[in-house]
Amino acid sequence: MDQTEGFNESCLHLDETIMRNGPFDAILGFSQGAAMAALYCKHKQSLNSSLGFRFGMFFSGYRAPLKGYDGDPIRMPSLHCFGNGNDHKDRQIDPSQSVALRAMFYQGSCKTIEHDMGHIIPARSPYIDQIKDFLSKFA
Repeated sequence: MDQTEGFNESCLHLDETIMRNGPFDAILGFSQGAAMAALYCKHKQSLNSSLGFRFGMFFSGYRAPLKGYDGDPIRMPSLHCFGNGNDHKDRQIDPSQSVALRAMFYQGSCKTIEHDMGHIIPARSPYIDQIKDFLSKFA
């Protein structure tokens, strides 16, 4: 089965959920959810549609293969956080894949946090402080 099978149906579901329950300040994804969140933003941008979010947060993500979604970077402030420390690298998603996901975004508005805690959203200092600092820009 193709990893991106059902993508269009997923986008329609997200559109409906956002319309029904939004607006939302941000989109956040972890692991496969980060890959999908980025593709959704790329999809909205390719339609010349509003992304509908002020910023995005992508934790331990990767760039999912989907034809036709290369080209212009996603123009939205974004936080990219992933494990990449010595023996504590993310064992589920290679850090190079998280870097490839980050490359989908306009680099002038990306913030990157590399931590030493593996395949998680870090909740301790100094990483949580860096996440808070990113979020404070949108308060």
